[in-house]
Amino acid sequence: MLGFYTQVEQASREMLVAARLADWDQVAEIVARCAAPIRELRRLNLTLALNRDERKTKLRVMRQIIRNEAQVRRLASPWNDRYERLLLGHAAAITPTGLVV
Repeated sequence: MLGFYTQVEQASREMLVAARLADWDQVAEIVARCAAPIRELRRLNLTLALNRDERKTKLRVMRQIIRNEAQVRRLASPWNDRYERLLLGHAAAITPTGLVV
């Protein structure tokens, strides 16, 4: 099972590299390639129990996948950061009664 997790982790690193190069076709290809290992992980997670060391490894790998994915998402949607800053800027201008000033 951990082999599938490391495959997905490696793919997430490859997606991040492709995203940094703005090669969105490559990102899409990698995402498609991950579908089978992810399906297998879902199946295995229902039937296999991991020991303590394996759970630690799984957690480390999952955290890295999540970090990589977050970076890819930021690169794919830079407007989200600008939108969030805009909203937060407006939020600071809301009075205690809820009026925007």
